[in-house]
Amino acid sequence: MASSATPATPTLPKSSSPYIIDKKPIACGKYQGLGVLTYIDPRDKDEVIRERDFVFLRNYSDLHQPVGMLVPNIYRDSRGRWCTILVQQFRPQYEADTIEFPAGFVSRRRAETAEQAAVRELEEETTKTGSVIGPASPPLTSEPVPIAAKLSAVFVCARDKDGEEEGQQRLDKGEFTVEWEVPLRELETKLNELRDQHDVVVDPRVWMFAMGIRYAQELEL
Repeated sequence: MASSATPATPTLPKSSSPYIIDKKPIACGKYQGLGVLTYIDPRDKDEVIRERDFVFLRNYSDLHQPVGMLVPNIYRDSRGRWCTILVQQFRPQYEADTIEFPAGFVSRRRAETAEQAAVRELEEETTKTGSVIGPASPPLTSEPVPIAAKLSAVFVCARDKDGEEEGQQRLDKGEFTVEWEVPLRELETKLNELRDQHDVVVDPRVWMFAMGIRYAQELEL
């Protein structure tokens, strides 16, 4: 006869830091997968076992290294104004176009650095090239949602391409982006105009950049 006794609670390791008890994949797509992880945060006095859904990138298992980068940038236009270069492209998960900084994956096949990838992506997605100013950021969370992947931010001073590539993008087949050249002092106003007139979704990092510029001006930092 099968026993009806309640199963014993597993013995868990003692720790003062959060730790993962279990991680289970549920489904996988072409590039991403969905899973559930179980964890405990001992800093919570009740030490409740919690479960969370999370999204992971397939074939990327090192959570300590950034898998991609975004390219915040500055650009001086023909009128001498400091601008930033943004891209507008369709994101099917939002069923809308988004306004973003140029961004993309760091190529493991090419053994790229984040800095090299940033200039490459700027050249592919826009009519600009550029020079990196300052080191890449430390690995950053990729989104304010549970995606198990990190990015680096690489700040670039952009300039127009010349020669045969002048005025040209280098997009993959089937890819389409619109390039926006926006004066920094007008960035927040322009983002609001784009939202109202083009029904776009603004990437939060672009919005924070705009807010930082506005408050730096207002507070005279």
